[in-house]
Amino acid sequence: MGGHGLTDRYFETDKGQETIAKLLHGDDLASTSGYLMHILFDKDKRERLFRQFLTYETDVSYDWFNLYYSQEMTRVSKKTKSFYSPPALGKLAKQLVDVARTDGDTEATKRNLGATNYDVGAGTGQLTVTAWDANRRKHSPFSYKPSMYFYVAEELKEAGKPSRSIPFLLFNYLIRGMDGVVIAGDSLSRSISQVYFIQQPEDDHLGFSSLNVMPRTPDTMKAFDVRAWIDKPIEHIEDKDIMPQFIVDKLTGNKRQPEQAGEDKQLGIYKKRLNVIRNMTKGNADDKEYDGKLTESDKALVDFFDTLMPGFAQFEAEKNEERMRQHLANKRQEESTQSQHRGNKRQHRASIEATRDNTERHKRQ
Repeated sequence: MGGHGLTDRYFETDKGQETIAKLLHGDDLASTSGYLMHILFDKDKRERLFRQFLTYETDVSYDWFNLYYSQEMTRVSKKTKSFYSPPALGKLAKQLVDVARTDGDTEATKRNLGATNYDVGAGTGQLTVTAWDANRRKHSPFSYKPSMYFYVAEELKEAGKPSRSIPFLLFNYLIRGMDGVVIAGDSLSRSISQVYFIQQPEDDHLGFSSLNVMPRTPDTMKAFDVRAWIDKPIEHIEDKDIMPQFIVDKLTGNKRQPEQAGEDKQLGIYKKRLNVIRNMTKGNADDKEYDGKLTESDKALVDFFDTLMPGFAQFEAEKNEERMRQHLANKRQEESTQSQHRGNKRQHRASIEATRDNTERHKRQ
């Protein structure tokens, strides 16, 4: 690894490789990826880890784990090149896609989405990070918002076996404040382990993203072409924006009280963005906040919410109904127990009184 000392990218240096292993408390890929996957589901520990990484490197324009992962895979396989994309290839692929795009031709954009916003066989996320970096540089730091782009990545996950790359892929999304989805499973058979929904809840490009696992509803299967589920479902939702309350309320007919509405201010970000996008699709270009160009990411975001939210609303309603049923059952059980307890106390008092009466009669006799 001696040649890596020439790079100014810290995590591509010998010292940087050692730092990754140290921060992830492991001496091989199995241990570091396992530790990272565990930490990712604890928000406080995860973000503490992010800050530790950022004390060593603030350049987020490249995939910090690409070199580390490829070198670790070299140690366990002779087929090294099938496991990762060299950094130069990532840049080249992104440039070729941009050249192939035709302004205004949505079909041309769709054909080329695979190498930019839709990354199949994403590995640790090198191509996605490259696309993210290029996209954010199109805007000033004052105008760029994470919600402007929606990134989808798929990576192989076999049933019953841990993925060594997915923890690093999720890390790359989360630390950069990205919005998008990571699908873990088999891209060909569509046997899917989990669908991770990632978003920056305040739409702040300086903040970290939140991690959510999509519930296994029919709408989730339809939206992501899931033909079979593998592994046990992970129930993990950090951000209630995964089910924007304004959509749930509309579907269920509920009206929120003003004090309730204030609790979820960030929901307005996506509501506003969706309204702007829908106006654009209808040919209304009066909105001045955005440049009037409807990107494929915008369309994906609309499709994502429009397809999934009814299912989410139903899913949440069913959960609430189940909670209510359980609550009523518990209440009935509690009332029954209390009633039985009161009955026992009355019976006990009656027994004491009967004993006292018998004693009095014996005395008189």
